[in-house]
Amino acid sequence: MLEDFRLKVFVTVAKERSFTKAAEALGVTQPAVSQNIAELEKGLETRLFDRLRSEVVLTEEGKVFLRYADRILSAAAEADMLFSSLSQSTVRIAASEEIYTYFISPALESFSKVHPTVKFERAMFDDADLIVSISLSSASPFEIPADSIARLRVSASPAPKMGDFAATHETNSYFDLLYQPSQAFACTKTCRLLKDYFASLL
Repeated sequence: MLEDFRLKVFVTVAKERSFTKAAEALGVTQPAVSQNIAELEKGLETRLFDRLRSEVVLTEEGKVFLRYADRILSAAAEADMLFSSLSQSTVRIAASEEIYTYFISPALESFSKVHPTVKFERAMFDDADLIVSISLSSASPFEIPADSIARLRVSASPAPKMGDFAATHETNSYFDLLYQPSQAFACTKTCRLLKDYFASLL
């Protein structure tokens, strides 16, 4: 609902390298594809594709715009999913007092305003749908666990300045907030929405 169809057309043409194939993939006519691309190029005041004899290829400007288009479409899909309806349910969450109070509880209050049908309660670690825990970060600032929803700096010393690469190796100062759903909860839509929602707020 939130996505701009012109962006979807642009991304599809970039992938298929053909207006005709893009039209087939999208279920629209080839002139409709051409019109959407023309409107997009006119609005951006730049050429996004070079029309060759057998295919169309991205211009340098088109390659740059593709990164933004992918991000915009991804954000729109996440927003659409967030505001879609969820069935009534109760989610049991286990976390330490500090994590629950300062990170989880505020996020849950906001989430509940969008999805009042989903209720939350504290649980013991062995009886939870979801565990949110904290662990020391990797020695590398670029190695982030797949189940991480945030990387936190917990230190009395000042935060590192931009570009201070050495400071990012202070593993005692950095912790990963881990999102660990039970096997049954992991396959639910609520589980996926919560993870994305926490990651966007923390």
